[in-house]
Amino acid sequence: MHGIILKTLQAFVVDTYGEDAWLTIQREADIEEKVYVPVTVYPDGDVYEIVRTAGELTDQSPRTVLSQYGKWVVPALLETYDLHIDDEWSGLELIANIQQFHTSLRTRDMTTLTTPRIRSERIGDHHVRITYDSDRKLCDVARGAIQGVAAQFDEELVAEEQTCMHEGDDACRFDIRRTSSATSASDTEATFQFGDPESTTEPASGGSDD
Repeated sequence: MHGIILKTLQAFVVDTYGEDAWLTIQREADIEEKVYVPVTVYPDGDVYEIVRTAGELTDQSPRTVLSQYGKWVVPALLETYDLHIDDEWSGLELIANIQQFHTSLRTRDMTTLTTPRIRSERIGDHHVRITYDSDRKLCDVARGAIQGVAAQFDEELVAEEQTCMHEGDDACRFDIRRTSSATSASDTEATFQFGDPESTTEPASGGSDD
């Protein structure tokens, strides 16, 4: 798992639940000695232990914590990787170009980074399909990130989760449609159908992609 994920996950926990919560999670997840550096690769298990422990501490499922993180992290990632993002893109266009975006990251200064297996397909002017099929099964991060993109770009997006690996499917497929761009950013959020992030099913460990 790339260090940027762990570092921003730590920042999310501190920002959302407080420094004491992070210290408790470090202790319970047995990662007290670790300092996460963005350009370093860490064991996948660190993410699973952090979200599992955070879920127990806040009485939520790990999947819910991952969705919250996905929404929270969007502004930070847009700022970090702004050179790879076209200033003319809307939120839906960013989602439509996510495959190109990850290819750019591969060729950056992160030669050891294995980026998520995500494929994007433009269905129409206001319709994009995203397919994610990583063994890590972190589709909940994608679910939250779609909400984060909708809020960041002040767009109203409706995301239908057609299939999900947590339901036994071979991949997670999201159909995302833009319905309006006139909503206030503070009120804008992607509306989801089908997926249930409150599920107690934990993310699968292992795998080589996010």
